[in-house]
Amino acid sequence: MSIQSAASIARAYSKWRRPFAAFMTRLDRSGVDYLSHSKVTQFERCPRCYYRQYILLERHESQPLLLGSIFHDAAERLYGKAGPANPRLLLKKLPTKKLEPERRRKLLNAVRLLCENRWPEQDDVLSVEEPFFMDLGDDLPPVIGIADLILRQGKKLAVVDHKTSGKFNDTSAGQLVLYAEHARIKFGPRPVIGFYDEYRLVADLSSIRKPAFRRTCVTVSRRLLPPLVSRYHKAWRQIREMSVGNPPASAYDCWFCKSLWRR
Repeated sequence: MSIQSAASIARAYSKWRRPFAAFMTRLDRSGVDYLSHSKVTQFERCPRCYYRQYILLERHESQPLLLGSIFHDAAERLYGKAGPANPRLLLKKLPTKKLEPERRRKLLNAVRLLCENRWPEQDDVLSVEEPFFMDLGDDLPPVIGIADLILRQGKKLAVVDHKTSGKFNDTSAGQLVLYAEHARIKFGPRPVIGFYDEYRLVADLSSIRKPAFRRTCVTVSRRLLPPLVSRYHKAWRQIREMSVGNPPASAYDCWFCKSLWRR
């Protein structure tokens, strides 16, 4: 596979008949250069993790990543296929048995919150879990992403990112700026607002004192795109210096590296 631009990657994906994750694995194994917001974030967080995953092509299925993947599948069923707002039905036939029992309980509660905080039906769903491919600079590889949810709210567009975690985190604009640019390109220039829908993973919703769901509105103005692209440029320059046999140092607080070292 020889792919150079976002358009050519998009054409290759249009002919792909397997899941998107398998397509991305194919790109990695074929040595195709591309960036994503998650790749850049991972490199910034821990260069060693990036090296192992994208240079050595090591794959480790962790419980948090699996839980997040299943949650996004449930959200796609809820919004994309007019699914019932019933947590157990949304999770039916998804690989929940691969999760540890406590994580299954946390996932079920997160999906309950997803249903309880479903966006109003008057907000038209324009796309759900939609891959996009974007060129952001001549000296950058294509940027690939998946927009979790795009809604039409009157004359505005809303881009939504679902997050599952043990706690609420800082909500910088980040990848929502990228989602917003994709929305403008696909649906035409119009005002766009961004939202993080955060689901705090708890095993028992009845015993918590603090909310387990938070919806945060963030600015996704186009003026935030150049700084984001500059951030990608900086990461890409450093990534290109990586080579097999010369691994970078691990971040001292990287939980993933530490979990592997304990094995």
